[in-house]
Amino acid sequence: MFDIFLSHAHQDEARARSLCKRLESWGFSVYVDFGDAALSQLPDRALADRLVGRLRQCRLLVFAFSEASANSRWMPWELGLAHGVIGRAVLWPFTQRALRAKAVQEYLHLYEALQPRTAQHRLDALLGEARAAAVRPADLRAMQDLAQITEAKRPEFGNPEVATEFMAAGPMKLYLAWLESLSRAWRPK
Repeated sequence: MFDIFLSHAHQDEARARSLCKRLESWGFSVYVDFGDAALSQLPDRALADRLVGRLRQCRLLVFAFSEASANSRWMPWELGLAHGVIGRAVLWPFTQRALRAKAVQEYLHLYEALQPRTAQHRLDALLGEARAAAVRPADLRAMQDLAQITEAKRPEFGNPEVATEFMAAGPMKLYLAWLESLSRAWRPK
């Protein structure tokens, strides 16, 4: 498990390498795609699945961006995936101009932008919360969504076929996956 997934544009690789060293010097474990050849291929379903797998191994996404990042088609997709998979993301603006570029990319206003003076302290706090949490924010939202969907479908549950199909497709699969995961976690090694 990594503390941080470091998202960056390839044009910013030198800055991202420097940031990675800084984060590691602060005691954080960092996943970054510098050496991951599989993540440098053209986007396809296998790549998306691999990226989701990598994100699941991380507690927080740090979206490191510059004005050059505004042209990246990959980074917003990565941020969106992280929002859905991890539920925790912060911005690391490389420059003051990047902060101005943020105004053009409205979706970035959803996330906290770290300040260089307080970044280490803020990351300590965020990652402390993440390590202590039993459930990721994204997973909690998914469970809440399932509860709302279930409530909305309740009038249709008078029909046994609808109730059976719904349970088999959603809650039952989720429950069985949870049980399987628990049994693997508790199995003696």
